[in-house]
Amino acid sequence: MLPESLPILKELSLEMDMLNGWMPNIQYPIRLKFEMNDDILWSVQRDQLVYVGPRYVDSMEMYNKYLSNYQPTKNQTDMMEAILKKQRQLRLFINRPQAQKHFLQFDSDFESGNLDFAFQVRINEYNCYMRCDSNSRCSHNWYHFSIVSERTQTIRINICNFSKHRSLYQRGMRPYIGINGLWKQGGHNIVFDQKNQKSSKLSFDLNLINGQKIFIAYGVPYTYTQMMQFIQTLGYNILTKTPAGIDIPILYFGEPKKRTIILTARVHPGETNSSHMMEGFLKYILTPNGEYLLQNSQVIVIPMLNPDGVIAGNFRTCLQGMDLNRQFCNPDLNTTPQIYHIKKLIEKLKNPPFVYIDMHGHSLKKNLFIYGPEYPIFGLNYLKCRVLAKLMSEATEIFRYWSGIWRVLPNKRNTARAILNQEFKIVNCFTVECSNGLYYLGSQQITKEFCNLDFEFLGQELGKQIKILLEKEIKYIEYQKDRLKNRRKKKINPYTCLLQQIQKDEEEHQIQDEDELLESESSEEEQRQKKPFVRKLQQPRQSQLRQEIECRKSFVSDRKPISKDKSIDKSQISQRPFSPQTAFKRSASSQRYANCSSKQQQLKQRLSNYGFN
Repeated sequence: MLPESLPILKELSLEMDMLNGWMPNIQYPIRLKFEMNDDILWSVQRDQLVYVGPRYVDSMEMYNKYLSNYQPTKNQTDMMEAILKKQRQLRLFINRPQAQKHFLQFDSDFESGNLDFAFQVRINEYNCYMRCDSNSRCSHNWYHFSIVSERTQTIRINICNFSKHRSLYQRGMRPYIGINGLWKQGGHNIVFDQKNQKSSKLSFDLNLINGQKIFIAYGVPYTYTQMMQFIQTLGYNILTKTPAGIDIPILYFGEPKKRTIILTARVHPGETNSSHMMEGFLKYILTPNGEYLLQNSQVIVIPMLNPDGVIAGNFRTCLQGMDLNRQFCNPDLNTTPQIYHIKKLIEKLKNPPFVYIDMHGHSLKKNLFIYGPEYPIFGLNYLKCRVLAKLMSEATEIFRYWSGIWRVLPNKRNTARAILNQEFKIVNCFTVECSNGLYYLGSQQITKEFCNLDFEFLGQELGKQIKILLEKEIKYIEYQKDRLKNRRKKKINPYTCLLQQIQKDEEEHQIQDEDELLESESSEEEQRQKKPFVRKLQQPRQSQLRQEIECRKSFVSDRKPISKDKSIDKSQISQRPFSPQTAFKRSASSQRYANCSSKQQQLKQRLSNYGFN
């Protein structure tokens, strides 16, 4: 459903049109509705409630609080009185209890913050509940709040309403702890288990120092303000504005050429590692090592596709409650303008982009890997779309080639890599997935924790391998031209060795990485207990056998020796199941029962031959 728009003027009401799906061109503040946890909140005793988070009624009220340079649009400024009146009316319906003073001070009222409320369960143990994504009823996974303690002590924190039942916390990941701007994973005695059918709970111990401010988050935060400060010196343009009026910057590097490389990130707000990777990529192309990319291609970067969701502290959706990575099939200019303008940008190019990469974070798998397009196995593109993944796997052990997927599942058909590959024939159209917290090193057989410097290193490494891929593509085009001019001269295809290696690996693939071993391989004892499967021939039914035997018995008992004149009593023929005109001859199968003295023994022998005892 489309969200309710604000405001609705009495003299010109468009409410019924919007309920039927029409959206106005003018931009209003977006109404913010959240799934309420009021049944839990009001059941808590007032002396136990230590924190109640903010609930803003619309996007304008939130941006005025979080963004220092926020300026409403002209239409919003002209209607400011009506907007403020509507905000006061809506504020009356938000009735939440007030928290009591406590020696622990929780806070999430800042950009990208997310903590709905917290209360004390017992001494030094606190239950915390996340706020869900705006205008949706799901995605309780992103948390980001701070704690200041008046004592030096160890406390137990329970984050109670995760919407996913599987997580990297079950495999060694820990919450990210930020102290004085430095972020690393911390906490001890980590337990992640399913609380009920709808939610799961994360529990961990945390050491607090008197007067020290500690930030706790699902990932290393990367805010919209931080991104704007980084690209300020790079020179950027504005792709479009979000429905709430926030600028979406776009950066162009190099002059327009035959080949274009497009990179996007942060379509899902909670996947903050993609922004750190993007920052590492931008640092690489600005160094002398990145000059080759800029000389032979144009690089277009959109560092943050969903700034509305990032500012609000959402995990997966924009302010309207939509997953933007499922809107590429038919994007709407009013509700999803960033997706609409990306497709228009690609349509204006003379040639399809050489590479399109959408950076994401992954909450279940370890390491860095790629999801690519789907091609038939007998085509050249089946191998060419795997070249970048092969280059990355040879460059760094953090990248895992066999964790990638090169097929489009039904629930991924409207994603960027599926739609852009289908409509614009982009061979190198990828979703680059990076684990939110862990990577496994096969040579050392250990699992390590990610930090923001590791994410930046992977972004730089991605830039290096795109450069090598571009070099191979340019040499391949030159090879094709020379091959047409001088057909007699033999020249080496620059892709040959790499494509042959990929094909060999695909054929001889054996799962050796840690994740697949945990999920697919069974123990040796279970394999020993398994009995070899022996296929049995189809046996006739017992009823059919008995009917055949009864028929045979009646025929043998009724048969009389034929007289020499070969005369037959016609009255007896009608009573027999068979009416042979010649003497009955014993078949080869019936000779097996010749040694059986009685008919009863013949029947038993017949049944035993068919497996019936």
